Amino acid sequence: MRYRTLTLALLAVAATAATAQQDGLAPRGEQPEAPKAKVGYEQKLGDKVPLDLRFVREDGPEVSLGDCIGGKPTILVLGYYRCPQLCGEVFAGVLDAARQMRGYTIGKEFNVVCVSFDPKEHADLALAKKRHFVTEYGRKEADDGWRFLTGKKDAIDQLTAAVGLSYEFDKMLKEYNHPSGIIILTPEGTIARYFPGIEYLDRGENGQLTADPTRTLRLSLVEAGQGQIGTVSDRVFLSCYRYVPHQGKYSLQVMAIMRTGGFLTLLLIALIYAWKGWKVPGVRVLVVGVLAYLAAVPLIMFGNLPKWEFGLVMLGVALVVIVVGRRLWRSAKTQNPPLVGAGTE
Repeated sequence: MRYRTLTLALLAVAATAATAQQDGLAPRGEQPEAPKAKVGYEQKLGDKVPLDLRFVREDGPEVSLGDCIGGKPTILVLGYYRCPQLCGEVFAGVLDAARQMRGYTIGKEFNVVCVSFDPKEHADLALAKKRHFVTEYGRKEADDGWRFLTGKKDAIDQLTAAVGLSYEFDKMLKEYNHPSGIIILTPEGTIARYFPGIEYLDRGENGQLTADPTRTLRLSLVEAGQGQIGTVSDRVFLSCYRYVPHQGKYSLQVMAIMRTGGFLTLLLIALIYAWKGWKVPGVRVLVVGVLAYLAAVPLIMFGNLPKWEFGLVMLGVALVVIVVGRRLWRSAKTQNPPLVGAGTE
């Protein structure tokens, strides 16, 4: 009886194994893991997007990506217009941040370019999105500065590959699985920064908006614009702070503060020498030269000047020193004429 029970048990195990093999199932320990969807951004900071890619504008004409960037720092948004939730939140996040950026207007200081990665979408959908968001934004400059584009699969694939976007189509839900976020481009189309998520405002540790909630996004646009946009205070701030990717915010640059302190110390010493040596004509000319140079230093440090503008600044400093120095020297000689017969009895 005992052997009969053992035989039946062995037969049951064998039957189970045979059934598993017929069903194409491997033993549980040998089954491969289900492939994970490759959805996300591979950050390609410093790479350039193809500016010659052609897309269709929301109002019908075909246009290049470079024309949409238009030589301004640009927020690039990749999504699709029939997205039931996530893309709409991204568009709304851009709208909210743009509204709160004081002194910065879409179409004036920067542009926004939204591109659908669904080749089945056409300009009518893009136009509906534009009408909604531009109307909510409420500034006429956005008519030309906020584009909603559609395009062919080849152009879409090249653009998504250039910015490192991976997404997939869910055949069951008839939707795209994709990451959310925006990309900051320089006027030349170089990738400067990625902002993941659906909100682009700064929040403190307690989750509340900071006193200047658009600082990170605003300064990223100023930095991408290479000093061509932004207030003087923003440029000075950028010269003393740097962006820390893992923190997602700007942190103080100790070396920049030390350089600024050194400049102020040098200026103080120069002023003291100017006060003490102003009566001597030669020293007076030297003082004018030093002060003229020091006056140009903040512009050189904080202005992010191209080479030709830097050359013009230094030429201007030299001209000021020559003209003012000659006048001071002549004035000093007139006020203190040489004594006639000096050195004779």
